[in-house]
Amino acid sequence: MQSKISVALLAAGFVAAGDTSAQGHGAGALGSAMGPVAFLWPADRPWSADADNTAPCGSVQGVTNRTPFPLAAGAVSLSVASEAYDVEFMLSYSNDPKSNSDFTQQAIAHTIGRVEAGHQCYSLAPLPSTVKAGDNATIQLEYRSKFKTENNGRDQTFYACADIQFVEATAFKTSIPCFNVTSDEFVPPQGSAPNPSATQGSPAGGLTTGAIAGIAVGTIVGSLAVVGLVAFLVFKKRRGSKDAAANVETGIKANPETVSVNSRH
Repeated sequence: MQSKISVALLAAGFVAAGDTSAQGHGAGALGSAMGPVAFLWPADRPWSADADNTAPCGSVQGVTNRTPFPLAAGAVSLSVASEAYDVEFMLSYSNDPKSNSDFTQQAIAHTIGRVEAGHQCYSLAPLPSTVKAGDNATIQLEYRSKFKTENNGRDQTFYACADIQFVEATAFKTSIPCFNVTSDEFVPPQGSAPNPSATQGSPAGGLTTGAIAGIAVGTIVGSLAVVGLVAFLVFKKRRGSKDAAANVETGIKANPETVSVNSRH
């Protein structure tokens, strides 16, 4: 799991560094460790640039390891390195699916029209009543994206698969890394000391785009706590905005005369 997080963070570094769609296979994390989109959880099959456009699973390897997956309240989490479209998840109950026709059930209730660079999480649709603990399945990810250096810059279809084994929800103890954040929403914490190399062209906080990319790549040496930190920062930011709005509303109710005076200016 930790290696998957490292790949996701490496991809995030290259997203911050520039336009990933301009890179071809074999350039940076995007194209050497993952395609434009990959499973963050459950673990997917090893990625291959030679196979990621090949149905049904975009990998030269078959089933190797299966991730325990809850029968209820399951979810899939994605690491998104580059913008993608028509993202669809399908389920196969075959022990070793070989073609798209083996994937007979829509895993997510609807097709996702577009995803941006970052992380996204989606709840699994209810399973048939015939599915029980111990049953094997494979979740297929299919989407469209593009590399400017390939296929004349036109869309390509990509595939990835995650092999799972269902377990009772009461026996499932894993904390799924389920959160939604785009690369634009994450801003590295700012210190009080000024940055001597800051320029007027730098983003907020005096950090250049390259520096932000370096921070993202540097976090690879960290652990799973990094993902929790990102999720916490985004949650804190959003929660702060909601609390501020609530405080304003409370103040208005407590001091209606203040609103009346100010409204005349």
